[in-house]
Amino acid sequence: MPGNPDQPRDSKGRWTKKAGGTVGAIIAGLVVASSGGATTASVGTSLETSVAQRATQAKTTKTSKNTARKGDVRGALNRMGLRKLRHEVSRDLPCVAQSYGEVQQYFLRHPCKRLQQRLFPVADAEGNVIAVSLMWVRMPSWSSASGLKKVEDEYGTGDVIPFGTQLLGFGGVRFTAKHYDSQQRGAMLTIAEAEPVRGNPSNAFLDSVASVVVELPPP
Repeated sequence: MPGNPDQPRDSKGRWTKKAGGTVGAIIAGLVVASSGGATTASVGTSLETSVAQRATQAKTTKTSKNTARKGDVRGALNRMGLRKLRHEVSRDLPCVAQSYGEVQQYFLRHPCKRLQQRLFPVADAEGNVIAVSLMWVRMPSWSSASGLKKVEDEYGTGDVIPFGTQLLGFGGVRFTAKHYDSQQRGAMLTIAEAEPVRGNPSNAFLDSVASVVVELPPP
């Protein structure tokens, strides 16, 4: 996955995928504790609404994942309030040529058997457009797929590069791996990424899209 100079690091100086929410929770607690009655009530109502929204999103994501596991991409997207747009790029790709960084070095040491890509845009009712990249990497063994997942999951180690993003009709899309998920099934690793193309979908929603489409079976 590509690096980001602002990406958080752990206590050993290693890249981490996402920052934790502890500081934000502490600040929120202090705000509530130091506020007056009316303000406290307002903050409490806002927090309750936020919790309810997260619960609804989690339920939607869960049912969408179940639908995706059956191979029903349209049904899974529809449950999330998304529709799949017409353009799609599906290709078989060379692993070494379509990767870089430590991920590419891993492929040089452990050649893959096959790399399949599925790339398509989706849109919601508000006009937000999201590009979705799916990669299915077949490795020679479970252990080599597990090793690939370990390298791929660490932010800043390189990535498998989607091919033909300009064919989606949005002038090309650069995937940053900020909204990413992966799943290993035996000797196969599925890599999913979501990237905003138009509008302003939330980071949480983009993460949910990646976590749903990663459940789709290979073509």
